[in-house]
Amino acid sequence: MPGFESESRRHGRFTRRALLLGSAQAALLGVLGHRLYDIQVTHARRYQLLADENRISTQGSAPIRGNIRDRFGIVLAQSEERLEAAVVPDLAGDVASIVSRLGKVIAITPEDRERILALAGRQSRLIPILVRSGLTWEELARISVLAPQLPGVFTQTGAVRHYFRGADIGHVVGLVGAPDQQDLSTDPSLRLPGVRIGKAGIELGMETALRGSAGEITREVDAHGRIVRDLDERPSIRGSDLVLTIDTDLQTSVLKRMAAEDFAAVVALDAQTGEVLTMASTPTYDTASVAEGINKEDWQQLVDREGDPLVNKAIRGQYPPGSTFKMVTAMAALDAGLVTHKTRFTCQGSLELSGQRFGCWKLGGHGSVRLHDALKESCDVYFYELARLCGIERIAAAARKLGFGSALECGIGGQKPGLIPDPAWKQAALNNRWYAGETLLAAIGQGYVLATPLQLAVMTARLATGRAIEPKLLRPDHGRSAAPAATLSFDAGSLELVRQGMIAAVNEGGGTASSASLPIRGAIMAGKTGTAQVSRASHGRSSASLERKLRDHSLFVGYAPASAPRYAVAAIVEHGGGGSKVAAPLVRDVMTMLLERDPLSQPAYPLDAPTAARADAAPLATKPNG
Repeated sequence: MPGFESESRRHGRFTRRALLLGSAQAALLGVLGHRLYDIQVTHARRYQLLADENRISTQGSAPIRGNIRDRFGIVLAQSEERLEAAVVPDLAGDVASIVSRLGKVIAITPEDRERILALAGRQSRLIPILVRSGLTWEELARISVLAPQLPGVFTQTGAVRHYFRGADIGHVVGLVGAPDQQDLSTDPSLRLPGVRIGKAGIELGMETALRGSAGEITREVDAHGRIVRDLDERPSIRGSDLVLTIDTDLQTSVLKRMAAEDFAAVVALDAQTGEVLTMASTPTYDTASVAEGINKEDWQQLVDREGDPLVNKAIRGQYPPGSTFKMVTAMAALDAGLVTHKTRFTCQGSLELSGQRFGCWKLGGHGSVRLHDALKESCDVYFYELARLCGIERIAAAARKLGFGSALECGIGGQKPGLIPDPAWKQAALNNRWYAGETLLAAIGQGYVLATPLQLAVMTARLATGRAIEPKLLRPDHGRSAAPAATLSFDAGSLELVRQGMIAAVNEGGGTASSASLPIRGAIMAGKTGTAQVSRASHGRSSASLERKLRDHSLFVGYAPASAPRYAVAAIVEHGGGGSKVAAPLVRDVMTMLLERDPLSQPAYPLDAPTAARADAAPLATKPNG
């Protein structure tokens, strides 16, 4: 049966093939079914999220910056809400084409067009780019109607910063500007369109509080990048409103008085609490004109202008304090018990040390003097003798205790620390040892010693009260009084000896600061002159015989009333000459303004008022510098 066997074998082979093919098909269907189950059931949530990312766009929303007022409610900096148009390059696709279309709906300058395209080319395409701020309601309506033709374009509420009385208060308030690359690397929210951050002054020092927190908006986007609707929103948190301790009207008056001095700085404090009532620096500049967009030529002129108008000399100017530092040396020697009020030294016009002559300002000498006379007449030799007794380490320690040598945190950005030298500093900074003659120079506020006017005002308040007064530019929350400052670890009797010497300098015959005597009947100021040598060429020569840059700096510090200190003032006039001729009369006039106006006796702006009410508490200026 050969035919039958052949047919049987063929049937068996077909069956096996069919079985193998069926098995393969079943396996393939099994894999496909498993994959479908995996996609639709096991990882359904994951793929749903991936699909949502194709149609959902999440973007940040910039917060509104807080306002700044002075102690009596005058508005100094304010954010005005504005309508803005922005574009997301990733949703827009061809940004140039979309900007061209949008330019037919709203006005876009060639400069803005270049800026937008440049940003789209160099930053992430997911980051929105501000197209234009200050849209009218009509322009907003046009964009909304034509939204289907403008993929990636959206509108939002932004803000523009306005400054008022900028030339008078600009150095204190500061201004905002666009974040730089370093800022962007530390906080991604700064990449939001239109965001500005503090660049100087309170705007810089209180940046975190003023800025607030960014929000987030989730939008549905169609396949063409067009925004369909807003799905969810986490609102941004507005920045805090701040009230300063500054009396702006007083500051304006002080600046008018300083106009004749060209390059100067004045700081006035509440001697008991440290609240800064005036912080003035000349020349100054108008923050409003800079913030609103100054052209390159005007900016360069401002940068190149003599006297550094962009620099707040009150906190960034570092000067030899001259004889205003002699109170520090006196406290160092008295605190160490090395001298008493009876201790006398003889001044013959100079002192010899290691073959070097250290002169006194009075070439003929002061004769036999004690501490009271030395402070009153500002005898250099007396303080050279104190320096030889107590050494630089004790002088440096007393200086730091009185507020020198480090920045005094008070809410303003950009402070300089000054310099209180000692052997360790010199070895580290200059790789050289300390010499005895350098101690003598430090004792009279020369050599390496540097101080800011703010530090000099703080020293004066600390000497006047015996407390570790810290400067404050922000009023305490809700108008509550801050806790009293700690008592300084100086002997009360020693402090009183120094105070009596400062009173004598202004009010006794022969005092170097008689030009600071107050014109108010019964009001007595305690103070000390300072003449900081800038060049050796000035020694023994009159200021009039020298070109300005070689003249000495003129300084004065004082507090009043002497019997119950209320205000402390420090002033420096760059290259002004003798302290008694220029700085002392300046402080006299500022102190007179303080005592006559007496801002501490006036009710300050209520910090605990609701935000909405606060906006109307003081009339807003209608234009910058109003």
